[in-house]
Amino acid sequence: MVNERRVILHIATSRDGFIATLDDGLEWLPEPSESEDYGMVAFMQTIDCVLIGRRTWDVISQFEEEPFKEFERHILSRKTHSAVDLIQDLKRKPGRNIWLLGGGVLNGECLQAESIDEIVITQFPLELETGIPVFGKYGIHLPDSWEKESETKFAGDVVQIIWKPVVSLN
Repeated sequence: MVNERRVILHIATSRDGFIATLDDGLEWLPEPSESEDYGMVAFMQTIDCVLIGRRTWDVISQFEEEPFKEFERHILSRKTHSAVDLIQDLKRKPGRNIWLLGGGVLNGECLQAESIDEIVITQFPLELETGIPVFGKYGIHLPDSWEKESETKFAGDVVQIIWKPVVSLN
C-alpha cells in the first residue's frame, strides 16, 4: 500500500494567534533573511502542492514575484470548492506532502474536518490584539486532540511549534 500524502498547515502568526490584520494585512510580518528562513527551505523540499484560501491568494498574488509557481496550486473558495473533498482526493494521488497555507477560514474548516496531519506555527514576538485568527471562527487555540511535538526557538524571540494529532490507542 502506498503511503498517503500528508497535509501540513505551515503558517506564521503573531504571538497572540493572528495570521493577518482585520483588513488582511501582512505588514507586521518580517521578511525572511538570508541568515534565517525558519526552516522554510527544508520544508519546501517536502511538498509539491499548495492549498490557499481565496482571500489569502488575493493578498499574496500582489507580491512582486509569483509565489508557488513551481508547485501544483489550488486556490479555494467556499463558493466553488469543498476543501475537505479536494484534500481527500489529493492525499490519494502520488506525490509529496501538501501545504495548507490558509487563511483562517480554510484552516478552521480543515481542522474541524480532521484533514490536517501536522501543524507548524511560527510565532513572531508581537501582538496584533485583533485580526484574523489562525483557525478562523474556531479561534486561535488547538483542540485537546492535538499535542505539541517540538518547539524551536530562533533569534529575536521567534518560536516555531510543531503539533501532531494525539494518537488514540483504541
